[in-house]
Amino acid sequence: MQPIILYDIPNKLGSKKGWAPNPTKTRFCLGHKGLPHEIIWVEFPDIAATMKSIGASPTQGGKYTVPVIKDPNTGAVVSDSHAIAKYLDDTYPDKPLIPRGAHVLMQTFESLFMNTVLKPSSRLLAVRTLELQRDTSREFFITTRLKMFRETSWGDVAPEDKAREQWAALKKGLGEVDGWYQKSGGRWIMGDVFSFADIVVVGWLVWWDAILNEEEHREIYALHGGRWGRLLMDVNSECNTNLGSFGEQSRSFL
Repeated sequence: MQPIILYDIPNKLGSKKGWAPNPTKTRFCLGHKGLPHEIIWVEFPDIAATMKSIGASPTQGGKYTVPVIKDPNTGAVVSDSHAIAKYLDDTYPDKPLIPRGAHVLMQTFESLFMNTVLKPSSRLLAVRTLELQRDTSREFFITTRLKMFRETSWGDVAPEDKAREQWAALKKGLGEVDGWYQKSGGRWIMGDVFSFADIVVVGWLVWWDAILNEEEHREIYALHGGRWGRLLMDVNSECNTNLGSFGEQSRSFL
């Protein structure tokens, strides 16, 4: 089998493990299925042109984004992490990512997670993400995020008081998600059934692992009985991956 090509975003730290949340979800999916793959790195300003050149479809609001995979075994080019998970299940059905009949449930869960945790903290997380960008992507990242937040100055995106509010909102949102896991009655959000929904959660954890400072890491690790570090360890084990460092750094909280 030829390796599947995954298009991902680099960072200035030079880490080959991945950090961007959406491509990270696809890394977990490929690992779970044991599918060989290779990475092509694409800077933010080059995403649209690169995706057009390989015949990828736009995703959010007609924009070109990553992850995108190109499967040389079938000729398929697939955009969007959820669509990629579905494609992998349809094409390589061993070890399914999305339980039968649960596609809408997975999409709904991801939207709910984003509205609960990410939307209330998006400005703070954008500011921290900028710190990880290479010079070739910084200007593009700033321009697009200023437009997204309807601001004219980067300093107005998350000033100190707003940053404190957004950090509190992130932790509050994680508290709600912890409640979902408690109600599931098992290790995963679907109880004893591992699914793409758990990959959704840890994809964002890997991102935070890259952009948050040490004190913030410790706060996240300590929340909810160490759930988030434990969840990342469990998903890495399930997917035969080694993404993020929550697992290593959070053992003292377990």
